[in-house]
Amino acid sequence: MIKKENILESARKVLTEQGINKLSLRKIAAETGCAAPSIYYYFKNKQEIVAGLWEEVAPNLENRMQQASDKKQAYREFWLTRPDDFRLFITNAEYFPFVAATERYKALKGLLGTELHTLNGELMEKIYTQQEAQQPAA
Repeated sequence: MIKKENILESARKVLTEQGINKLSLRKIAAETGCAAPSIYYYFKNKQEIVAGLWEEVAPNLENRMQQASDKKQAYREFWLTRPDDFRLFITNAEYFPFVAATERYKALKGLLGTELHTLNGELMEKIYTQQEAQQPAA
């Protein structure tokens, strides 16, 4: 029988190898070695799978922020080293509402308050500008 952890591991692998736009329940199921309907035992949809991935990443962010004297700078540095995760969890309109509904995101919002939106805006500009600069000219 498949486990929730196997599904999340497979989803991470699909994301890493194929990117956000290629994430699908079928691909996750194939990577897990099960039929797609088996995934529904743990997750209603791929958005919930992404929220599950967030629940795995969030403790690392929380730990880094708790250890830092400047929590905002720790938040920035965390995402600048993980731009693909930032795009997936924070800026992707399909997945963000599911991430934002988690207790871990609510705790993060409670810790940073209104600064969270400002930080995310700054990070979006920096991460997406870096992405554009790295793409070859057509």
